[in-house]
Amino acid sequence: MAENDLNNTYQQKRVLLHGNDDIAAAVQLLTTTVNQLTTEVNHLTTEVNQLTTQNKQLTSQNNQLTTQINHLNNDSFIGNVYIRWGRTTCPTNGTDLVYTGYAAGNLYTENGAADNLCLTSEPIWGAYDDTAQSYSAKVYGTEYEFDLYTNGGAQFFGKNLQDHDAPCAVCHTSRRATVMIPGRNQCYPGWTKEYSGYLVSTLSGYPGFLSPSNYACMDSDAEFESADYESKNGKLMYLVEAICGSLRCPPYVNYRELTCVVCSK
Repeated sequence: MAENDLNNTYQQKRVLLHGNDDIAAAVQLLTTTVNQLTTEVNHLTTEVNQLTTQNKQLTSQNNQLTTQINHLNNDSFIGNVYIRWGRTTCPTNGTDLVYTGYAAGNLYTENGAADNLCLTSEPIWGAYDDTAQSYSAKVYGTEYEFDLYTNGGAQFFGKNLQDHDAPCAVCHTSRRATVMIPGRNQCYPGWTKEYSGYLVSTLSGYPGFLSPSNYACMDSDAEFESADYESKNGKLMYLVEAICGSLRCPPYVNYRELTCVVCSK
């Protein structure tokens, strides 16, 4: 067969194999495949967008929880309380008044508790029996006892406090820690002064003074209840002096009244 005839036959076969119908079917198949792939891509894109939205929501919730935790750490659990002896108010330095009350404790002539209590001025009673009981613990109000000093302790507190009843205030500070430092009336660097004054307690080593007592820091600007100038005793507060010997002097001085300060940080 001549070469030209062979070429013509080959071209005819190509035309028969790749006619318009074949090409249209191939195009249709490709179009269908592309559409399917496009649908799958769109589906995957939708899923990615949904996951992205969920991730943003979870991130937002996590941020909210983190903010709440930080709020609890920084606010709810920050702070401390202390008693301001001799006053009915708290300092204006980020401190809030919890309640005011009356300094109280055990009768100075009886064995018993050593605590200084700040009894609330607004008691709420439970069950009670107003009959005097032979066997029960007792609590008494607290009086200032500064009669050995000129004008009832005025040189220390700016006023005559002798035989007056001592008030108290429970204060909440936003700072985390509080400490009462005996022997100073100024805080160490880095601490905030809540108040300062003089160390007080009951008498020690005197006949008839049987009740033990803790030490307390009496505010140097102490107040008293009005119209209460009457010696009824109860728990008594005396100024505390340093005694040299086992206590190192200096820096302390024999028989000198001790200061005190309440500090927070």
